[in-house]
Amino acid sequence: MKDLSKLLLVSISLSCLTNCFSQDVKISNKEDLFKNCMATFADEVKCSSFLEKSEQDLLTEQEIKRKQREALNQEQLAGLKIRDDIKDALQSKSKKFAIAYLGEPDLVHSGGDQREYLIYNRPISKYAPSSDPDDQITVILRRGKVERVNHVPPEGVETGFSMKKLMQNKEVRLNSKQETETQTAK
Repeated sequence: MKDLSKLLLVSISLSCLTNCFSQDVKISNKEDLFKNCMATFADEVKCSSFLEKSEQDLLTEQEIKRKQREALNQEQLAGLKIRDDIKDALQSKSKKFAIAYLGEPDLVHSGGDQREYLIYNRPISKYAPSSDPDDQITVILRRGKVERVNHVPPEGVETGFSMKKLMQNKEVRLNSKQETETQTAK
């Protein structure tokens, strides 16, 4: 009987080690995590506590950002800075000014060529007063001065050049041209 329990203990340990070091194993929902915990420990209180603590770890980056946006009330949304104002205000300013203007960054990354990146993942800016907050603002510093401010727009917002926009703008121009021609002909 002791040999069987030792064998069982060794097999569980090996299973745990292979699962701990395997990159392919990832539990992506709460039910699976709870079932695995109950199968291992058979203690509902401990498993519930574990699930509450690990719930934040199961969230994807988009879900975390969505929760941050939902947590903002109307006053906080109105207090977000406009993206163009941030870019104008920070151009060629010092790191100290940028941090005073935007607050402490969520992440600071030192790159090569004397560049430093201040990354803000929390909502601090938006495109227009009525738009959703930007997903990320990155302030790029070179030799202690702001060189550039990059942004990641909220999900679902098209930016840059696209043929669809070009064709829509062409249709709008043609329609307005036809309207002016009909008005001048009257």
